[in-house]
Amino acid sequence: MKKILTLLSCSALAILAFAENAAPKPAPADAAKKDSAAAPMIPASKAQVTAPLALKDDAISQPAQTELADGGKAVFTISVPKDGNYVIHAVVNAPSEDANSFFLNIDAKPEDPLMIWDIDVTTGFEERVVSWRGNGDASSDEFSPKVFKLTAGEHKVNIVGREPAFLKSISVRPAKS
Repeated sequence: MKKILTLLSCSALAILAFAENAAPKPAPADAAKKDSAAAPMIPASKAQVTAPLALKDDAISQPAQTELADGGKAVFTISVPKDGNYVIHAVVNAPSEDANSFFLNIDAKPEDPLMIWDIDVTTGFEERVVSWRGNGDASSDEFSPKVFKLTAGEHKVNIVGREPAFLKSISVRPAKS
């Protein structure tokens, strides 16, 4: 009987030990803070917006397709901590092939057609990474994703309306090697 009680006690302890090791461990709070602090989303309401782009329901858009010279403008101020290669992530709604692009550049005006950002059609708001058409076409961008070489400090993301797509926020993140 003594052996059975010892065996049961050892089994119970072993089960507890295995259960503790098998339980998922949450990520350290510092790691989660570091990830979210590294790439904060900048809402469209923080951009300097000029017509025909307009801010409505927390997103910028324009009512119709325009050429580069006639598109509305949105300028976001960003800051990067160190020199390096970066990509832009954005939360966008590109509801159709006729409403899925912007012109975009950093620290200078975009050029047509090289700096057109063709967005894959979305179902509502979804996150997308910025690309550039370059010498490609609307279905095959040359620069996908577009990697920007930036110096540490402040920069201006210049977005010009092209089609009636919607942009809710942007985030600048280090490019993956």
